[in-house]
Amino acid sequence: MTTSQSKGASMSTGNRSVLVMVDSREAAARRDLIHGLFAALRFWGVPHEVWDAADGFPSPPAHFRSRALYVLGHDGVGQRLQETLAQQIAAAVQGGAGWLSFDRRVDSWPVALRELAPPTRRDGLATRLSLPTEAGGAHFINSGHDATAAWELMAALPVTQLPGLVQAGWQPLLLAGGEPVLACRQLGAGRAVFWGLSLMLYREDVWGHGRFLDGLLWRSLVWAAAKPFAMRAIPPYVTARVDDCHGAYSAFGYVDAFKRHGIAPNLGLFIDELGPTDWAAVSQRYRAHEADFSMHAFRDDFYKARPDWRPYAVLADKPDLSHGGRETLFAGLSLDHDSGEALPLAQIAENVVRMDKAFAAAGIRHSKIINAHYGEVGYPVIPAFLARGACFLCNNTVPGQLYANQPMWSPAPYGLRGNNGRPGVIIDRSPAHPELFFSSVGYPPYAGQSGGADILNGHVPFLGEAAAVRKDAAIARGVSNVLRSLDMMCWAVIMTHEERIDVISLDDWDEIIAGVVAGARRGWDLIPASRELVSVIARRLSTTALNRVDVLSDGRLQCELTGQSDGPSPLMVWLNEGEDCRRVYLDLPALDGFFRSEPMPVPSC
Repeated sequence: MTTSQSKGASMSTGNRSVLVMVDSREAAARRDLIHGLFAALRFWGVPHEVWDAADGFPSPPAHFRSRALYVLGHDGVGQRLQETLAQQIAAAVQGGAGWLSFDRRVDSWPVALRELAPPTRRDGLATRLSLPTEAGGAHFINSGHDATAAWELMAALPVTQLPGLVQAGWQPLLLAGGEPVLACRQLGAGRAVFWGLSLMLYREDVWGHGRFLDGLLWRSLVWAAAKPFAMRAIPPYVTARVDDCHGAYSAFGYVDAFKRHGIAPNLGLFIDELGPTDWAAVSQRYRAHEADFSMHAFRDDFYKARPDWRPYAVLADKPDLSHGGRETLFAGLSLDHDSGEALPLAQIAENVVRMDKAFAAAGIRHSKIINAHYGEVGYPVIPAFLARGACFLCNNTVPGQLYANQPMWSPAPYGLRGNNGRPGVIIDRSPAHPELFFSSVGYPPYAGQSGGADILNGHVPFLGEAAAVRKDAAIARGVSNVLRSLDMMCWAVIMTHEERIDVISLDDWDEIIAGVVAGARRGWDLIPASRELVSVIARRLSTTALNRVDVLSDGRLQCELTGQSDGPSPLMVWLNEGEDCRRVYLDLPALDGFFRSEPMPVPSC
């Protein structure tokens, strides 16, 4: 590797962290910064520091030297910089550093910084955002979307329009009312991005995180930053989960559709509903590392009492617990689904023994993932799960209560909550127990935006949800869910319930999964993965912090991290490739307190 690979990469050595300049006396701006930017920087594992104009304690000159990226965090902060510091930053950008501005009051900036902004600006109001459609409008920063994509905001957003960009050497990236409001350009050896939008965009009553526009933010950071640029973000994993499992008519033959694409799903088992052929398939899939298995419940066969329940086929040795649908039952492990109370302690202990015997008879261990039916986990069973190595909650239900009426809490990364009262993405410790960790990715509807985690819901003939298989609709939902996750730099989950697979052919199912993967691959560098492994990596990234990255004179990286992790985890490193960027990975070892790496060569592919 050379230390100057392409345009935007000629700042060859030094500290590759991000410096965010703020004035914390601006209360409204501070709130938007905390939720809109700093929560994202923490989630993506971006090493960063702050310069606060409100702080009268003098900053050392080196505080502004040799950064990967300089960020003006909000309107009005640029005017707080002294001319000498402005000259230092402007020279650094010309020399290869990056520049990202959310400060639109350019006329108040020191003179040396004004060349880092588009020359013509005017106030506007945005109610709808869209992508440029003319030739040359596609760019790394606005990629990952269909060219005709548009977003109707929930509230009008004050913006700065940027007319005459092309003539001034800037590229328009996003439009509001037909006028550019986001732009980038090369400046000497460096790169600059100017947001005519503010971080108000990520207020939940305007648009919010996790809704297809996070990519504009992280891609702005990545594209502008001097390379190589390292972060501790979650790689673009794509994995899967199927709930309510007893093997269906194929004895888990549907897992092959995932296997063909390198995906190993988590399967939540109704353990009393499996027959001998099903259990034999569980053992085989487990030994081949094609799936991991969790206790979902003993049974919940409510749908068998419905006259419109028509499975595609029925396995000959499947137990008929309901006696033809006459005696259906919900039997959970630890929580009464009707009252919300924990089951008696003696019954929970007996249930755990039954679970253990079933898993042991199949020669499998319980997954590290807790995939309880409806996410309902009683407090008394938590120690039993932890003793079996199960610590990752994959649902968005907090332990100790029923599925409905989730508490008002703000879990990392963004405290997302859908219009259905369900949290969206939760990657955080559980409030119920410090050793429980939420690795939950959901797709609830948000205001003005549809949602739904189950890609088959409403698209197959399950209890009258559809007259026939609607493969295109199922694929479209799956692709949308995957892209929503990858756009926020999170992992994606292809999810459904097995009773819906049970009413369609394996050929149709295979075509749906192939369509989801193919649709998501357009424009994205997917990494197929095991659902269990993704949870493990997510926690290791969450419990450690990348505090500093230096590029040495020979082009190698040296990193400093703090925190604790129980095994290796990835360091994502971005490189320039012409006007594009691509990511490569280095493995970092388990951490215990503080870690300074040896100098590491950056892989070229």
